[in-house]
Amino acid sequence: MSRLLQLRHICRAPALSQAKPAAASVDRFTGVIPVDRIEKRFSRSSGPGGQHMQKSLTKCEIRFRIADADWIPSHLKEPLALRLANRINAGGEVVVDSDRTRERTMNVADCFDKLRATIYDVERELLKRDETDEDREVILKRQEKAAQKRLEEKRRLSDTRSSRSENFSM
Repeated sequence: MSRLLQLRHICRAPALSQAKPAAASVDRFTGVIPVDRIEKRFSRSSGPGGQHMQKSLTKCEIRFRIADADWIPSHLKEPLALRLANRINAGGEVVVDSDRTRERTMNVADCFDKLRATIYDVERELLKRDETDEDREVILKRQEKAAQKRLEEKRRLSDTRSSRSENFSM
């Protein structure tokens, strides 16, 4: 089975072409990740830190199955599985880890932040629309208005400076 078919099987989501509904009818990701539904594992962190780091379990690893994650909108599951394909193990679990800091709680928070940021990125890519002629016209008008305002400000400052030097006599 190809990697793409495995990922579709893992997340049990519709094909990517079907997973892109109209922007108005999309269930949005709220940013809330239920901590009680995510498996957390701790291990020894790599790198410097002395005796404390060699004895402490500060590296955090969170695991969950995309198919079982009811807190992720269904239209995001397949694109998320494709984005995180290198982080999905043979059991179909997404594994996100962090050993950025020396504190366990900070590493747990970092894992959840990484996951949340990835989900938001996938959602943003799905909802991104192409620029229309109307959009380009609005942007052009705004640029012209900004240029006009800048020139008027330059002219006003120039007039102010020149008025200071005119008819200056004692």
